[in-house]
Amino acid sequence: MDRDQERAIEWDCAQVVNKFYCLLDARNYDDLVNCFVADGVWKRQGNELEGRDAIMAAMQERGDTLVIRHIVTNIQVTIHDENTVSTSEYVTIYRYDSDEKLEGPAPLDGPGVIFLYQDKMTKTDSGWQMTDKRGRPIMLKKKAK
Repeated sequence: MDRDQERAIEWDCAQVVNKFYCLLDARNYDDLVNCFVADGVWKRQGNELEGRDAIMAAMQERGDTLVIRHIVTNIQVTIHDENTVSTSEYVTIYRYDSDEKLEGPAPLDGPGVIFLYQDKMTKTDSGWQMTDKRGRPIMLKKKAK
């Protein structure tokens, strides 16, 4: 594999990562689940969501009044072969929970947490898709005393 092919894979896989979080924030769950292979696994909030149906069910439980944004940085793509990659990325999360749907911008009180996510992807007929996604917090907002 030459460097141009590697760059194309790196670009495509970084776009999958960015697309996933944009879809999550936009609540476009129909497209979000297709970022995964049919039996893909997402370890989320202590639960292993196995398959698109489980991922969709978890997404549909998210409250309508939650305003959340995932800021993705430092994406690294490791190519294992032309059909298999892994990625790692930092995700800084800004969230605001309200009792009602907001009109206009949500109040901003700084990020609550920074996660390190690690994803595994495979190339399919539909392009690059995640087979496994999991993360862990690496920084948490200090609780007020």
